[in-house]
Amino acid sequence: MTKMGVRPSRIVDLRKKKVLLDKRLESLYKKAKHLEILCDIEIGMFFFSPGDQNIFAWPSLTQATDRVKNYLDFFDKQRPIKMVKHEDFLQSVLNAKEDKINQLEKIVEKKEIEYNFNQLVEEIKRFDELEVREIKALINLFAVKRAQLDERAKQLNENVETEIDSNDYNDGKENEGHL
Repeated sequence: MTKMGVRPSRIVDLRKKKVLLDKRLESLYKKAKHLEILCDIEIGMFFFSPGDQNIFAWPSLTQATDRVKNYLDFFDKQRPIKMVKHEDFLQSVLNAKEDKINQLEKIVEKKEIEYNFNQLVEEIKRFDELEVREIKALINLFAVKRAQLDERAKQLNENVETEIDSNDYNDGKENEGHL
């Protein structure tokens, strides 16, 4: 059977697992060495299994750690613009999600306040049934609504004054609503 037809499955036998791991690591080392030579690059690899204390490193533990340190130092000095650390990316995603949640919470709170206001107006709810937080929010809503009403009254007064002024300039003719 060809390799393409073999499905990967977990090997239970430790001896077979060790033999297969050694074989695959040897193949990987060989390919890494060819890649190093062909592309004139430095390659360092670490392998470990979560339940095991053994850490495999290529070409050696000290050379691999030196290569990783060189890599990190290089990007700390000359970080490309599009290079983003995984933690930074996740933090930005988390911040965006938190902002979205905060916006949604504010929208929900506003709708709850308006719902309570409507319940009070329609006499379905009484003030003594509300919590302190809801009462404070309603007081703020009343202040906002009062400011909106005052602004609207001011606009209406200005409109009435402009209509009166325009009637004064019409030589006694009544303004029929057309300007």
